[in-house]
Amino acid sequence: MCPEPQDILVIHIAGLGQTVLALPALRSLRQHLPQARITVVSSVTAADLLRLAGCVDEVMAVGRFRKAEALSPRAWHQSFKTLKEVRHTAYDLVIELSSGLEAGMLSRLAQLKWRVRARITPFGHKVERVLERVAEALSARPEPFQHLAHRYLKALEPLGVRPVEAEPKLRTDREADERIDKLLSKQGAQAGELLIGLHPGAGPGKQRWPLERFASIGARLTYNFNARVVVFAGPHESGLARHLVKLLPAKQAFALESPKLPDFVSALARLSLLIANHSGPAHVAAAVGTPVVVASTYAGPSAQDLLSKHHAHIRRQYAVAIPEEEVYEAACRLLRTNRAEILRAL
Repeated sequence: MCPEPQDILVIHIAGLGQTVLALPALRSLRQHLPQARITVVSSVTAADLLRLAGCVDEVMAVGRFRKAEALSPRAWHQSFKTLKEVRHTAYDLVIELSSGLEAGMLSRLAQLKWRVRARITPFGHKVERVLERVAEALSARPEPFQHLAHRYLKALEPLGVRPVEAEPKLRTDREADERIDKLLSKQGAQAGELLIGLHPGAGPGKQRWPLERFASIGARLTYNFNARVVVFAGPHESGLARHLVKLLPAKQAFALESPKLPDFVSALARLSLLIANHSGPAHVAAAVGTPVVVASTYAGPSAQDLLSKHHAHIRRQYAVAIPEEEVYEAACRLLRTNRAEILRAL
């Protein structure tokens, strides 16, 4: 193994959730090799998140072939630029934290001396997920459960890297904070007011908790806690947030649709609580310290569960089977816990 690599290329092309879970590994790598230049190739979706994390020197982006972002002219331009840069730069070490078509192409293009592979199956491949579950069911000795964040860290063990944080941590951007503060003020939100976030969306093909239950939970928190509600929606969920706002008490909710990622992170950091499907935004909220209630269709502990101090997974195999009352009780519990900790800190 290369004793002291100076130029490192990390390939991690994934969505927001998996990128958040890779942060402990990247931060540990940064501390272990403080003098090295670390470049990460990310997806277009998650590139700004890595820049906010501040634990690498450069972030380059490529569009994922299996996602709509690959069809974007902007993504094509960034992908071409990244491929050219990787092809003409000599790296001491390449670390593949994700596998897949894009990662394999970049790895073959890179001029390198040493390579580390995590060999982590992309969780987005439904067929591979099914085969993995079947193999575990047929095996007399199923592999012990290991969270994805810990798998990333384990991949770096050959380099002598040791963990420096137990949970992913994200910071906000100062300019984005100012923009969000102005937006909240414009919407009539007062300092110290209870601010609840709802994110009813999820990735393509993923199960979603019914919209009417998000509306019911939002209304109950508004009436019982005098809370204001922010409804989030991504770029491929046009109209979803506005539709949910219409189902909530008048003048107590507003939509925040397709914000730039730094603004999105700043908005999540200002919430008292987020209620969401098991998706990337839930991971981002947890990483900035916001309590999160997740409607999860993983029946048991998952390799992609949230890692944070204050969160709750309400689990059922099917999203429609997740009880509203359990979500509401978890929300109330997290609100009380968070408020008590704030008061103790005063």
